[in-house]
Amino acid sequence: MVLDRLFRRTDSRVSSLDQPIEDSSDTDVLEHSEGYTPPPRDSGGSASATPDMVPNPKDVDVDINMTLVHRSLTLLLDNKFVEAEEILKRHYETDMHFALGYGAMLTFQAIMTLDKKEIDKGYGILARGLELTDSRRQKKTDYLRMRPPSYEEVVAELLYAETLLLDSLLTFAQSDSVIAMIKGAVKGRTSYGIYKDLYNKYIVRPEKLTTDSPSSEKSSPAKVSNDFLSGILLGYGCFQIALAMVPPKLLKLLELVGLQGDTQTGLDALTKGMELDGLRSPFCAHAIATYNTAFKFNLDPYNINLTVVDNLTTKYLTRHPECVSFHFFTGRAAVLRRDLPTAKGIFEKCVTLQNEWITMHHTCWFELMWIAAMQQKWGEAADYAQRLFGASIWSKTSFLYLLGSFRYAQYVDSDATRKYANDQNITNLFRDVKEYQIRIAGKRLQVEKYCVRKARSYQNQNNFLFYPATEAMFVWGMFVLLDKQMAKTFISQCQDRLEIITDHQLTPDDKGLGHLMVGALWKHCYQLESNQVQEEREMYLEKSEESLKKSLTFEKQIKKDHFVIAWANYELAELYWLKGDGKMAQDKLKACKKVSSKVKYSLESRIMFKVHNLQERIKELKS
Repeated sequence: MVLDRLFRRTDSRVSSLDQPIEDSSDTDVLEHSEGYTPPPRDSGGSASATPDMVPNPKDVDVDINMTLVHRSLTLLLDNKFVEAEEILKRHYETDMHFALGYGAMLTFQAIMTLDKKEIDKGYGILARGLELTDSRRQKKTDYLRMRPPSYEEVVAELLYAETLLLDSLLTFAQSDSVIAMIKGAVKGRTSYGIYKDLYNKYIVRPEKLTTDSPSSEKSSPAKVSNDFLSGILLGYGCFQIALAMVPPKLLKLLELVGLQGDTQTGLDALTKGMELDGLRSPFCAHAIATYNTAFKFNLDPYNINLTVVDNLTTKYLTRHPECVSFHFFTGRAAVLRRDLPTAKGIFEKCVTLQNEWITMHHTCWFELMWIAAMQQKWGEAADYAQRLFGASIWSKTSFLYLLGSFRYAQYVDSDATRKYANDQNITNLFRDVKEYQIRIAGKRLQVEKYCVRKARSYQNQNNFLFYPATEAMFVWGMFVLLDKQMAKTFISQCQDRLEIITDHQLTPDDKGLGHLMVGALWKHCYQLESNQVQEEREMYLEKSEESLKKSLTFEKQIKKDHFVIAWANYELAELYWLKGDGKMAQDKLKACKKVSSKVKYSLESRIMFKVHNLQERIKELKS
C-alpha cells in the first residue's frame, strides 16, 4: 500500500510565470562568436501547428534565451564542452531551460565518472531546475476548473519531466540504499506519466495552445515549436525502448503500476523527433544510434539496422564535422560490420578530437582494447586495459582482470609448450582484482563477482586458467564480431588446448567451458553469412550442437562455473530457434532457468537478459 501511494503521488503545484532573463552580455557573446550563425527556425510552423498559430511579439526575450540554449547545443556538438557549460551555468538559478541544460551536462559527467562530488553537484543543479519548472506548471486548481493550460505551462511540464528523469538517474547513483532506489523509481514513473500525457495530447491528437498566462485577459494561438515536440518524442521514445527491454520478472511489477513499452513505438517516436530538427533532435539521433550500436548489439547482433546509423551520422557530421560522439557511432558501425581496421582508425581519431571531457577517451580505449583482442594482439589489448585501469573508475576490478587475462594470453601463447602462466607480474594482477570492487544501487556488479572468482581460480589452480582472454571475449559478447576466419582460428586453438592438455590438468569446469566456447563459435559461423553454401552452414550447426551437448555432459561434475551449463542451454535454445524448432528451443530455455533455481552462479542476470530476448523471438516464430 505504501509503495502504491508513492507511485500514484504527483505534485501539481505551480505559480505565475517569472519574467524571462535579460542580459545584453549574452547577445554580445552571440554576435561576436566565431563561426556563429543563428539556429534555423521552423518555416511555416511544425507538424502539429495550424496556419493561424503565429509567434506572440512579447516572446522576444524568451527567443533570446532560447537562442543561447541553441548556441550551447551547437558548442556541445562541436566538442566545445567548457564553453557550452559557461553559457548554461550563467542563468541556471533563474531560468528553467538553462537549469535543465546545465543539469544534463553535469548528469552526463557524473554518470561517466561516478565521482561523488560530480553527482552531488549535478543533483543540486537539478533540484533548482525542478523548483523552477514546478513553479511554472499548471496549478492544480486550474486543472480542476478545466482551464486548458497555456503554451508556457506545457513547456514547463515537459522541462519538469526531463529534469525529473535526470534527477532519478542521479538518485540511483547518489546512494546505494533501498530508499534511494524507491525514490528513483517513483521519480522515473512520474516522469514517464508526464511524457505519456504530453505525447497523447500534442503528438497523437494535437491540441491548440495559447501563448498567454492564465491571468491575461486576451490570448492568441501559440506556435508549437519543434523544440517542444522533439522533447516529447525524445522522452517518450526512450522510455518505450527502455521498458521493452526489462526482464519478465521486473516487467510484471512495472505493468502493475502502468509501465509498458514497445521498441518499435519508441524508435518511431525518436525518428520523428530527429526529423523535426528541434532542440532535442540531435539527442533523438544519439538515442537511435545508441540503441542500434549498443543495445541491439546485445539483443540481436545479426539484424542491426546500420543504414539508419549511417544516415544519421552523415547528417550530423555534415553539420558538425568534428563531433566526437557521431564519429564514435561511425566507429561502432564499422565494428558491427567486422571492419576492424577501419573501426580502429576512427576510434584513434576520436581520441584526438577533444581533450575537455577525458572520460570520452575511455569509451574509445575500451573499443580499441577489444579490437586488439579480436585480432589476438594481446600486448596491445593489455596496454589499453592498463590505461583504463589507471584512468577510469567505471570498473577497475574488470579492467585489472582483463589486463591479467591479456598478459596471461601473451605469456602462454608466445610459447606453445607453456601450460601455466608462471609469471609473478601476472600473479600479482590476479591477486589484486578483488581489491577494487564497487557497489551500484547497493549491489556488487555481477561481472565483477565473476572477475574476482576467476582470479581466485587462477591462484587455486597453480597459476592456470583455460584461455581466460578468449573466455573474456565470450563473456563480453565479442564472439559475434569476429569474421569467419577469426572465429575458426579461435575454434582451432580451443580444440587444440582441449586435446593437448591431459585430463588431470583440466577440470570439468574447464572442459565444459571449452566445449561451450567452441559450440558458440560454430553457431556464429552459421549465422555470419546467409549466402554461404547450405551444406557448409548445416555442417556448422551440427558441429555447434555436438560441442554444446558435450558441454552439458559435465553438468553434474562442475563445481564452480555453473554459468557454463546455463549458457550452454541458452546457446542450444538459440540453435533450435535457428532451425525453426520452437518447442525444443523452449525446452532448453526452461533448462537454462532451472539452473538458476538450483544454484546461484556468475553472470545470471546477463544470461536471463538473453533468455528474455530469445523468448520474444520464439513468440514471433510461432506467430
